[in-house]
Amino acid sequence: MTEASTAESATWPGGRPPTVAVEVLGPGQHRLIEHAPPEPGPGEALVEVAAAGICGSDVELFEGRRPAEIVRYPVIPGHEWAGSVLAVGPDVRHVRPGDPVIAEGFRSCGVCARCRAAEPTLCTAEYAETGFTHPGAFSHRVLVPARLVHRLPDPLPPGTELEHCALLEPAACVAAGLLAAPPLAGGHFAVLGTGTLSLLAVQMLAAHRPASLTVVGRRAHQFPLAERFGATRCLLGEEVSSAAGTADLVFEATGAASVVPTAFDLARRGGTVVLEGIAGTGEIAMDPDVFALKQLTVLGVFGASPAAWAHTIGLLAAGVLDLAPLVSHRVPLSGYERALDLLQRRPPGLGKILLVPDATA
Repeated sequence: MTEASTAESATWPGGRPPTVAVEVLGPGQHRLIEHAPPEPGPGEALVEVAAAGICGSDVELFEGRRPAEIVRYPVIPGHEWAGSVLAVGPDVRHVRPGDPVIAEGFRSCGVCARCRAAEPTLCTAEYAETGFTHPGAFSHRVLVPARLVHRLPDPLPPGTELEHCALLEPAACVAAGLLAAPPLAGGHFAVLGTGTLSLLAVQMLAAHRPASLTVVGRRAHQFPLAERFGATRCLLGEEVSSAAGTADLVFEATGAASVVPTAFDLARRGGTVVLEGIAGTGEIAMDPDVFALKQLTVLGVFGASPAAWAHTIGLLAAGVLDLAPLVSHRVPLSGYERALDLLQRRPPGLGKILLVPDATA
C-alpha cells in the first residue's frame, strides 16, 4: 500500500538534534524522515507535539483525493494536534516556552476582503494550511505562526491529558457551526453520524439542555457513547423516518453525500441544517423546493474562525467537553501505515486515532 524508506539525514541549523517525521511524497507513498524545523523567527512558535489526530482528510491526502489546489507534495501531514511550546520568536508575547497549546491550521493572509471581514476561512489568497501545504504535526516538533497559537488551561480539566487536546481542532469546527446557528435551550436537536465530529456535536448540544437529542447512525456500536454524552434517542438509518420533521436544528457530519437529504427530512419547517461533513465524491438527487417549502436555513461549515477556537477552549475549561473517551487508538509515528489501514477498514469500536511521537504507544 505504501512506500517507506529509512530516515534520511537532516541538518539542524540551530544545534537542536533532528527527530522523526512522516512525509507523504505523493499519492500512495510515504516515508519516515529526520526532520529539523528551524528555530522560530519573528512571529513564529516552535512546539513539541504531544499527539496529532489522524482523520479522513489525511486519508484523502495520502490517497491523492484531496483537491490539487489545497495540497503541496511532499508534505508532513498533521493538522489536529496539541503540544507544549519549546521556543518563540523575539516578538511573541502571548505564549512562552512550557505553555500547553493548540493552533489553528488555516494560514489566512489577514489582508484580503474576507479576512478583514473576520471570515478567515474564506480567505481569497493562495490556500495555505498546516499539514497540507506546510509541514504539520506528524512529527516530534512543528513550527507555526504564533498568531494562530492558542494557550490551553493549565492545569487541564480532570481526566484530560494534553494529547487529548488534539481533538480540539475538530471540536472548533463543530463550534463554528453551532456559533453560526446557535441552539436554543430546550430545543429538539438531531445529529447525523457517530464519528468524532458528531459525538463532539452531541456534547455541545447536550449543554443546551434539549427537550430531545436524536443521533442517527449506520452502526450502533457508538450509540452507548452518544447516550453517555447526552443523546436521548439513537436510531439506525432505516429507523430515521420516525423522527422526520421534528428537529429545530440538524447537525450533519457523516461525510456521506447520500445522508444530506436525510438532514433536510429531519428538520421541521423553519428549522436549521448545519452541513459539516465533507463527502469528497458522490451525487444526490433531491427536490430543490425543499428549501423554500420548508423554509429551511442551511449553513455549510469548513474550518473554524479564531472565535470558534477560543470558544472551544472555553467549553473545555467549563467541563462541557469530554475528550478522552473519543480516542480509541494511540499509534507511534512509525505506525502511520497501520493508522491509515484502520481508517480505511473502520473496524467496530474505531474512534479517533492519535499519532504520538514516541515508540512506546
